[in-house]
Formats: sequence, C-alpha cells, structure tokens
Amino acid sequence: MFGFSCRVTLMFDLLIARWGEIHLKGANRGFFLRALKMNLEAATGAQVKTEDGRALITGFTDADSAITAAANTFGVVSVSPVAVVRSIPEAILEHLKTLKIEGTFKVEVNRANKEFPHKSIDFASMAGGVIDASVDVHNPQNVVSIDIREKTYIYSLSVAGVGGLPVGTAGRALCLLSGGIDSPVAVYLAAKRGLSVDCIHFASPPYTSDFALEKVKGLVRKLAMFCGKISLYVVPFTEIQEEIRKNCSPEFMITIMRRLMIRIAEKVALEHKLDCIITGESLGQVASQTVAGIASNNCCARVLPILRPLVTYDKREIVRLAQKIDTYEISCQPYPDCCTVFVPKHPSINPSLKKVEASEAKLDVEALIAKAFNNILCER
Repeated sequence: MFGFSCRVTLMFDLLIARWGEIHLKGANRGFFLRALKMNLEAATGAQVKTEDGRALITGFTDADSAITAAANTFGVVSVSPVAVVRSIPEAILEHLKTLKIEGTFKVEVNRANKEFPHKSIDFASMAGGVIDASVDVHNPQNVVSIDIREKTYIYSLSVAGVGGLPVGTAGRALCLLSGGIDSPVAVYLAAKRGLSVDCIHFASPPYTSDFALEKVKGLVRKLAMFCGKISLYVVPFTEIQEEIRKNCSPEFMITIMRRLMIRIAEKVALEHKLDCIITGESLGQVASQTVAGIASNNCCARVLPILRPLVTYDKREIVRLAQKIDTYEISCQPYPDCCTVFVPKHPSINPSLKKVEASEAKLDVEALIAKAFNNILCER
C-alpha cells in the first residue's frame, strides 16, 4: 500500500514502531501498550516487545508486508527498519562505512544515552565523514538517523503510521455499514479512536442483490486491515421496508426506516455486549440527516449511545478519507443498498417527532423487529 522506496541500502535487524498519543496516558499507559503490542503481533505475525518508548518488531517473514501492517495499526505514528549496533563510537562508525547511498545525504543524531562520549552535533560530523557519499546538510536527498540509547539504532526510512489509539482500548461498537462511501469511513474513524468494531448491514432482496452484499463483505475485508477481526451481521430488511411503504406516510418513510434500523442495531449490540452504535451520518448531507431527522433516531436507542464520527465532515473530506483507506472504489460499485429502495420523491427534512411516531404506529414494530432479529446471519 505504501510503495516504499529508499535510496539508502541498509541491512536491518528489526522494525521499530513509534506511538504518539499513548505517551499522554500517564498511569494508564501500560493498558494501552499491552493492547498495541497484541494488535501489532496480530497484524504482523511477528514478535513485539515494547521498551524505551517504542515497539521492537522481530521474526517477520516479509519486511514490506510487516511495515505496511505495522503502519496500518492504530496507535502507531511511524515505522522504520533499523540496524542495531553497540553504543560505542567505533561500532557505529564501522557500520556506517557499509552504507550505500544514492544521492546526497545528511546525518541526524539523537543522543538519548548521555554516557555516550560525543555530543550529537559532533558525532553527526564524525558519522558523515565515514559515509561514502556527498553531504548536503541543507537540502539532502537522504537522511541517515542514528538513535543512541542503550543500543544504537540506525535507519534512513520512516513510514508514516495511521496514529490514533489501539483498537480495543475504548470499548466495542456496532457500526451500520450500508455499502456507500460514508459508512466505511465512519467505521475507520471509530476504530482509530480505540473502538473494536463489528458491523451490521441491512439487506433487502430481491430489491438488493447478492452483488451488493458481496460489496459490503469486500468493505469489511478492507477495513479489517486497520480494525482487526470484524463480525458482520446481515439483517433481512425486505419485509420491514415493504410494510413501511404500504402503511406509512411517504414523507416519513426514510425516517421510519432509520428508526427501525437503530432499534435492531441496539438489540444486536446488547445481545453481544457491545457498548455503542456508530452511523455514517453527516449533518445536512441528505434529507434524513438534518438535526430533526437525527433527533428522531436518537430516541430509538434506549440504552446505548449513538456516535457519528462524520457529523461535521463534508462530502469531499469523506471521499478523500475513503480514497486514503482504499474503500472508495469498492463503495462506488453500482450495486444499490437498501437505503435506495422505495425512496420517496419528497422526504421530510424537518420531521415532527409526533407525526413520525403517529405514522410509525401503523406498523407492528415489535413483531417486525423480532422477526428480522431472529433471521440475522452472522459472517465472521
């Protein structure tokens, strides 16, 4: 995914993954680091040890795959392949003589080990003097970094990570996943703040096709690269939508549909001991995502909070994120989801809760929810 390129030939011993926000966690830092270690091991299939403000990754079989997996792990801000040498000047300089560099370079030294006999600026000059390439301290094509600690780490490549908090440190969420552009981005952002995520999808065959469901499964597989294992709950929604069309006022059809989705999602979440519901709603983007529409949904979740990571995002921002996490092209596949079924010509943008509830009362809501819930399929 990253397309690594580096013009410094460096024989490396391990990968270093650095974290960011975890540094701020004080007495709770150990909890976050244990989660990060576990997630890195699961993502890379390698051994991980956290020490001295970084995670050391060893035992991987393919370096590029391990770097990509580590950089895609929430909590990680950067990843580097590093050579490890003893923290004595002679050993470091001897190793630097083996470097092969295309283009100009400069050396940066971090002297965290204050017992090291040379100051950073002095040793950077010494190091640059033994490397067989042209020095340019102002506009170098390459940077050789020397991090002097109990051991010394030498590297020239630093791959940006996704940041955030380790998945699993903020609880567990159930995310409504439609198959469109927005909801996968909402799943990604929820996981970035430490939530482990499962997804729920509402399918309406024959109005929605098997291709639409496969599209959603493809999104789940793509999201799992960042979020880890995701369970997908597929809800049969055809009868509910047909009953809404038959019995309810057309202007409230979308609002009522969303209200029943929230009720079913909460029932599934409580059944599986999840902590919150995530939706991909963005304020004002479509008729059902006005303040009044959102408020009419909120009251349907009687126990769990509904979080909306995209509530202030505009469409261009959402599209850019979808492209970044590589879900955009999947979402654009021309297979409609249930949200496009029976769309009224003039949906209400300011639904009165009293009128919505009066229209919804024409349904046997509890029976419809129970039937759909009892026929949910789970993909793990």
